Amino acid sequence: MIIKYLIILVFIIFSSPASAEYKGLSKISKNNTFMDQKGKPYSIDDISDKANTLLIIWNHGSDQDAKVDPCELQPKSGYIWDGAVVPAFLKLHNKKVNNLNIKIYRLCSGVKGMTVADQKKIRKNIKKGENLNLFTEYKQIKRQNIILAKSNEFIESGFKNIVLAGWSAGGWASLNLQSRYPEKFNAAIALNPAFAGPKKEWKKKYPEWGAFRDHQINIINESNSLNALILAHKDDIFEDIETLSFFKSFTDLKFIDYSQLKPTSCTWADVDKKMQKNKGHNIPQSKCFTKYVEKNNLFLNYLESIF
Repeated sequence: MIIKYLIILVFIIFSSPASAEYKGLSKISKNNTFMDQKGKPYSIDDISDKANTLLIIWNHGSDQDAKVDPCELQPKSGYIWDGAVVPAFLKLHNKKVNNLNIKIYRLCSGVKGMTVADQKKIRKNIKKGENLNLFTEYKQIKRQNIILAKSNEFIESGFKNIVLAGWSAGGWASLNLQSRYPEKFNAAIALNPAFAGPKKEWKKKYPEWGAFRDHQINIINESNSLNALILAHKDDIFEDIETLSFFKSFTDLKFIDYSQLKPTSCTWADVDKKMQKNKGHNIPQSKCFTKYVEKNNLFLNYLESIF
């Protein structure tokens, strides 16, 4: 039954323009900015040699579909709930990768996805076995279109080396886009990629999100190509090592299980307090994750293998 819904979804996503702009985008994305190693914003005018820049476009996580994702201009360090770039990525600012100078651009999405009413209608249709006669783009689709549109602007302005990166829904969007547009994006780095909510919900409670997730997986699988680095954790309530295992079929993908880091050994970014044991999804914002990445030189080693 899920198949016929996926057919409709595929038609909708591919019948809409890939770089579609959304109402008010120029206003709601005003906090898009380049960021230095301390998370402070700076202007693109400070980048003099775009051709020899390795541009990392950072994509934040997402709130519920009916809400706009918070994205502060200068969020507190590691505060991923306000759209902060995780500290392990900020530390890449101005590092060299085979004569390319790394710059980090934080891209805010600024859009809402489906309304709660639309989600309920789709859920009822699925349970009744009826064909869908109403569909509003869910946020992940809108975000991918926004990322693609901005990336095209960067390419037109002279950037030649682009890597997509992100946490949670931002990581998922990065993987999807790299698989579809390898000519635009050299690689993707995804930390705890997810977008459909907690796995216990998309598996049973909200079948519409299970269908949307299947839709995304089908798009990625159809590309037959994915050059990416994925970091996942067994104590992630959204997507864990098992639910993300389908990514391992791609030969150019490096999959890292970092479950050796225990949430209870890491502190939250905003308070000096240990995480609960089921908070593996949030570890990337912590100091222990930054130390883990630096100790193993994960990001630089991967980027050096690409460039």
